[in-house]
Amino acid sequence: RNSLPMERRVLIDRYTLTDVAMKVVGGLYLLWLAFKSGRAASQPHAPDNTATAAANASARTLYLRGAAMHLTNPKAILSWLAIVTLALPPGAPHSVALAVVAGCMVLGVLIFFGYALAFSTPTARRLYTAARRWLEGLLAAVFGFAGLRLLHSATHH
Repeated sequence: RNSLPMERRVLIDRYTLTDVAMKVVGGLYLLWLAFKSGRAASQPHAPDNTATAAANASARTLYLRGAAMHLTNPKAILSWLAIVTLALPPGAPHSVALAVVAGCMVLGVLIFFGYALAFSTPTARRLYTAARRWLEGLLAAVFGFAGLRLLHSATHH
């Protein structure tokens, strides 16, 4: 490393610091999600505020609320950016980029419309209610494990 020019050493040091910072922030975020999931799993009954609010809201309001929640979710944003990045070859013309983004939009609409239909059924709600605490507990364990691994990798590189 000492044989590298000074500019490259500075860039490597900045990359390493950024990498460690992102791992620490990501690990802490995952631990926070683990805490929230664990707390939800410990509750005997899920709060039913959403059912009451949904009954009083229009379909348009519910759609816009769901779209806003998804479009402001950092995981969703980063996932779609990764998909677009992988799908676009270097130097691709704008028309290809527009086609990839349009394709992702169509996929997103179809997938989430399918989710809405599938999970709005009484059977799906009943199955989720029966398995909710186990699912939340599993999520808590997975998020906790991933968060700890990420923090460990930030300090042991």
